[in-house]
Amino acid sequence: MAANATKTTGKARKPRGPVTMRTWLIRLGVAVLIGLAVGATGGVVTVNTLEPGRAGSVDSLQLMLDSLARGTQAKADADPIDSAIAAAEAQQAQQAQQDAEADAAGLLTVPSLLDLEEGEARNTIVDAGLQVGEVQFQSSPKPAGTVLGTFPVSGARVNRGASITLVLSDGRPPADTLAVSLFSLR
Repeated sequence: MAANATKTTGKARKPRGPVTMRTWLIRLGVAVLIGLAVGATGGVVTVNTLEPGRAGSVDSLQLMLDSLARGTQAKADADPIDSAIAAAEAQQAQQAQQDAEADAAGLLTVPSLLDLEEGEARNTIVDAGLQVGEVQFQSSPKPAGTVLGTFPVSGARVNRGASITLVLSDGRPPADTLAVSLFSLR
């Protein structure tokens, strides 16, 4: 009888290989179904969070549908290059209008002084109808006396006679803090 038990046990183990494969396929199927369910739930939650029909906000889908119903479409959709050119021209026109308004108010533009020598920068400031204010020095590998920046920055609109702070190079490169700390330990 013991011999019969081993035979049946041995026979029962042979089909185990296909059962294992079938088990893994079932597990894979369950994982795919769970993934789909979680993904669909996440999508529904996201869509509900976006609230596309919220009052007081612009609904881009509705705008597009209205545009199509009228038989027109935004020029930006038709030709993006023309749209970019039109946007640049509009920005230039807006800048020109702001400049005209600033001129009417007596405002002046701070000139670009970057990389000029101190004397030339001072002359440019005075010629622009402004005054030279404080002069600050900063470490830089550029030659000593070279303008690194201004306060207010170049392009800013200021009142006539406003003081412009110059930030000049002191001609010394910025100290490497790691190298300085290593040499100070010796």
